[in-house]
Amino acid sequence: MDSVTFYFDRCFGKRFPEALLKMDTPFKVEYHHSPANNFPQEMEDDKWLAIVGAKGWYVFSHDKKWHDESPAIAAIKEHKIGCFYLWGAQVPTWDKYVCLARAYARIKERLPTKKPFIYRVAYNYRIDAVKLPP
Repeated sequence: MDSVTFYFDRCFGKRFPEALLKMDTPFKVEYHHSPANNFPQEMEDDKWLAIVGAKGWYVFSHDKKWHDESPAIAAIKEHKIGCFYLWGAQVPTWDKYVCLARAYARIKERLPTKKPFIYRVAYNYRIDAVKLPP
């Protein structure tokens, strides 16, 4: 994989992805509220998923209920999204960085998986596939 972009959805806010932009990450960083994307806060998931999917970016979210929501799962499937639920929605930002960094090698191993897919990245850096409904 030459150039991999991780897109952090609105659940991450600005602080987490903006800090990643200042680091020498082995991936490109895009996020919901970036000046380049500037997606509205209330933009429907299926709308921005279409844009992100067309660019081939991998989506990171804390919103682990997506696979239970018809419009979001339909968009993930239709636009062939590779998605990771990163643990830590309610934890300090530092703990999220640690989780992402410690799980990165395992995440990278899963990037070649045929899209669409969803993986859950747990607090112990374990990565489990989430079964997509038919």
